[in-house]
Amino acid sequence: MKLISIIVIVVFFLLALVFSALNLQAIEINLYFATVSMPLALALIIGLLIGVAIGYSAAMISILKLKAKHFQLNKQLNQVNQK
Repeated sequence: MKLISIIVIVVFFLLALVFSALNLQAIEINLYFATVSMPLALALIIGLLIGVAIGYSAAMISILKLKAKHFQLNKQLNQVNQK
């Protein structure tokens, strides 16, 4: 199983490397207050990382709410069991 995960990671790394090599042309991104010039591959990777961070943050908010609800329900259950 560990070998399969290593192979999958290596394949994804190689695909990312080929993707980056094919998208080296420079693009300009207008940020309203500034203009940034960078390779297309880098802009896509930054966009991906921002998306992952937003998704992770949204998931963590939901998880924390569920943990709080779980704690509250366990507390109520313990109070009912003690009676």
